[in-house]
Amino acid sequence: MLQHDGSIRIAWQADGFEAILVRARFRPPAQLHAYARGVADVALLERSLPDLRAALRACYPGAYDLITDQPVGGPWRVIVSFHPPPGEPNPDPW
Repeated sequence: MLQHDGSIRIAWQADGFEAILVRARFRPPAQLHAYARGVADVALLERSLPDLRAALRACYPGAYDLITDQPVGGPWRVIVSFHPPPGEPNPDPW
């Protein structure tokens, strides 16, 4: 489900977590959706946070950061943020 912040939410009930948020800043929507499908496929098989982390590391080595959000009284979430694409450096105008 696309969220207001541009991430995609995947329901995932494991280890006390209720969802996985997939983010891919500065990437086209089609690429965000492809990443979310890949994460969802992995999440179907992996039912613990350590197993999810290991499986994503195998699928997307070095391409993302995984953090957890465990607010008091709120739903626990796993946040998978894919790194932005490499950009052109800005040369000094001098």
